[in-house]
Amino acid sequence: MERVRDLSELPKAHLHLHFTGSMRPTTLLELADKHGVRLPDSLTEALERGESPKLRATDERGWFRFQRLYDAARSCLQEPEDIQRLVREAAEEDLRDGSGWLEIQVDPTSYAPRLGGLIPALEIILDAVETTVRDTGIGMRVLVAANRMKHPLDART
Repeated sequence: MERVRDLSELPKAHLHLHFTGSMRPTTLLELADKHGVRLPDSLTEALERGESPKLRATDERGWFRFQRLYDAARSCLQEPEDIQRLVREAAEEDLRDGSGWLEIQVDPTSYAPRLGGLIPALEIILDAVETTVRDTGIGMRVLVAANRMKHPLDART
């Protein structure tokens, strides 16, 4: 008889996790409150019910609606402590799921205006990853991304 292995016990790696997209719903609501960010009703109503917002790829406004909600969530990350919290929570979620490796994908230009510039933003993210790796034992790396909606020279920077 063939033995069926328990998937939860197999080693895992989480690749290309979008940084802001990894935010716990409770964290999003807490950070929005902390920074006085008014989130769209379609986001808060779903989160307060413990659900994800209902988005459909077939909706002609689907991408734009998704991007608006994602940008709203991103605007709640305003201080180094917020970045550190998000990195740690992403690692905790992955560890809980049995992952030993996590690669977060982040566009530092998205956070640079609120964190003192591009280099400081990237340093805050990298420092948070280093601290999280040391404290949790998970392997982590950062994939630095560029916004495809901006000019290619922005990516080069």
